[in-house]
Amino acid sequence: EVYAREYGLDFFPGIFEVLDYEQLNQVAANGGFPTRYPHWRHGMEYEHLSKSYADGLHKIYEMVINNNPCYAYLLENNGNVDQKLVMGHVYAHCDFFKNNLYFAATDRKMVDRMANHATRVRRYIEQHGIEPVETFLDACLSLEDLIDPHAASARSENRSRRGASLAQGAEEDAPGPRRLKSKSYMQSFVNPPAFLEAQQRKLDDEARRSRKVPDHPAHDVLQFLLEHAPLESWQHEVLGILREEAYYFLPQRQTKIMNEGWATYWHSRIMTERALRDSEVIDY
Repeated sequence: EVYAREYGLDFFPGIFEVLDYEQLNQVAANGGFPTRYPHWRHGMEYEHLSKSYADGLHKIYEMVINNNPCYAYLLENNGNVDQKLVMGHVYAHCDFFKNNLYFAATDRKMVDRMANHATRVRRYIEQHGIEPVETFLDACLSLEDLIDPHAASARSENRSRRGASLAQGAEEDAPGPRRLKSKSYMQSFVNPPAFLEAQQRKLDDEARRSRKVPDHPAHDVLQFLLEHAPLESWQHEVLGILREEAYYFLPQRQTKIMNEGWATYWHSRIMTERALRDSEVIDY
């Protein structure tokens, strides 16, 4: 940590947990979090990781969570050189999480938030049964990538407000029923109120049928479903949970190459210039 700060890296406090390979596979199956909502996909991922590790096909050296503080995991049977390298790598990731613009809008208390999400989903399972809740989760997870990849800015909210005001203006400018010209004392006979009301209802129905939904193009399909789909209250809540988590993980997919490159560059400098002993060079 001292070496990383001396190089100018700026990061949230780091907490390292040392886990055995089974515990690490469990956490990895949950996307790096100790607690997630129950779903068969997490169990499937754990089986895949466990068998792959047992067959010597992969080994998880490190995981780190974008959080404040940053939680990171170390594999207990790694050597000292591996652990030092991983810790240098982690501090560079933490610097990237804190300072990269893509991560600016992410929730920095996501460890707690994920635990809350898990509690709420388990409560719905108790109330409605595992089958309907898991089936709905399957449907939501099949759409979890259908969010707006550029929504992490206030501009999207401004566009939404501008779109709402335009829609309101359109409603105010909506045409009224056609009135025949007449003297004022003949209005009630030439343009009877009941006829005008019926014409107005007809125009409103036609406008409603011709109106686009949504009013303006949108990339966020999950938000569209939250606003327009006929969902029960618990389904609305679950879909909102998965949408929130999808936006949390989105910057990690968008910046994967740069993020790993930044971490690799700094762990290389920290190790070769500061942290390595002469006897550790070959292992490194």
